[in-house]
Amino acid sequence: MATLNPLVSHRAPARAEDFSGALFDERRLTTVALTVVIPMYNESGRLATALQVLAGSVLNRADVQLMFVDDGSSDGSAETALMVANGLAFVRPIEVVVDRQNRGKGAAVRRGVLQAVEQHPRYVAFIDADLSLDPAVLDCAVKRLVADQASVVVGNRIVDRSHQPRLRRAVSLAFKQLAGWIAPTGVADTQCACKVFTCEAAEQLFEPLQTDGFAFDVEILLRARREGLRVVEMDVQWRHTDGSRVNPVTEAYRMTRDVLRIRRLL
Repeated sequence: MATLNPLVSHRAPARAEDFSGALFDERRLTTVALTVVIPMYNESGRLATALQVLAGSVLNRADVQLMFVDDGSSDGSAETALMVANGLAFVRPIEVVVDRQNRGKGAAVRRGVLQAVEQHPRYVAFIDADLSLDPAVLDCAVKRLVADQASVVVGNRIVDRSHQPRLRRAVSLAFKQLAGWIAPTGVADTQCACKVFTCEAAEQLFEPLQTDGFAFDVEILLRARREGLRVVEMDVQWRHTDGSRVNPVTEAYRMTRDVLRIRRLL
């Protein structure tokens, strides 16, 4: 498998023909309205399914750029994403950004968002590679952003608790309450992996981001509150997806430590 240069982003080659059968000319692609950042770490086992879902979703259109950010994976996730995407009918070729060092989800999302901002889309969003949320919710979130004249839309997960492991559910609820007490953001579900920003807000919030781990959402939302940005919440259906390699207890400790540091910082 070819080794990708970690200093540049890579794009899956365009299919020879578009859906109408006309010769596909990448130069005619519509200007990007929405860039969706998808961080990944050792996700090669479920990338085929995720990419198939995305290819069949409302996000597969010319004005949406899907950008996968590989956070130092050791399983060839970046190469797998490009290979699988090349066999699917993506209207706009996906982009894969590679970092050979595992820095954490916050660092991966920050890198993707700031690279997206350089391309000047109107909106920037991020979701998880496990697609626990229907990708179509991002379209709804953009509409909500426009309708409410907001800078940020944050998902608030509606969860069927019976499908979530008990330990993960208990740790998640405990962290939610503790984080809300230590660093109140005014947002009910800080960790929902469904957030949409105007391009200006994305740059304003992610440029100074200092949290590399999972608690980066808390820092982003605290910064938004400090800057007086309008943040609105939107209920989203969420389903538990098996395959997480994160120890909930260990990560909750790290996230709590980061939240305490964020509170001192801001």
